[in-house]
Amino acid sequence: MAAEKKKVLIIGDSISIGYTPYVAELLASVAEVVHNPGNGGDTENIRACLDEWLAQAPAQLVHFNAGLHDIKVTRGGTANQVPLERYRRNLSWIVERLQATGAVLIWASTTPVIESWHQARKEFDRYNRNVEAYNAAAEEIVSAAGIPIDDLHAAVASAGPEKLMTPDGVHYTDPAYRMLGQVVAECIARHL
Repeated sequence: MAAEKKKVLIIGDSISIGYTPYVAELLASVAEVVHNPGNGGDTENIRACLDEWLAQAPAQLVHFNAGLHDIKVTRGGTANQVPLERYRRNLSWIVERLQATGAVLIWASTTPVIESWHQARKEFDRYNRNVEAYNAAAEEIVSAAGIPIDDLHAAVASAGPEKLMTPDGVHYTDPAYRMLGQVVAECIARHL
């Protein structure tokens, strides 16, 4: 008799939407992998939707990320969509809520951007200095909670963002999503 498949929930934005099908394919024999409905967006949206998502997809393991939407800056502005201190508070709340489920948790670091490509094609800005600051804040929070980190930022940085990204400087080509899916699937498999 085959063992029952583990339930895995991936929470995140369009980056995780892109790699989730590959994670599901790679883990198909051991896990049922689902993504939160639509784009998770920033930590404000995740806070607002988290209970509903958890009710819809109870999971034994949750792989989660937020950051690229939090760091958005209106063109010509200086403030992030979700300021760093509010991001910290939101992420701390999200971690506490996820811990209450008893699921195994894995945090995924926020991936880098190619600023010149992004700013040329988007109506708002993103900066790597903010990716780094928000990743550092997240690392502090999740490490204090004993949550392992799936370092997708390092995976992209070492492979070369310009080889992996589409011209918008934030999203990935299909082969790159497949590569990210492999990284995520391997991390999840170690913790199932």
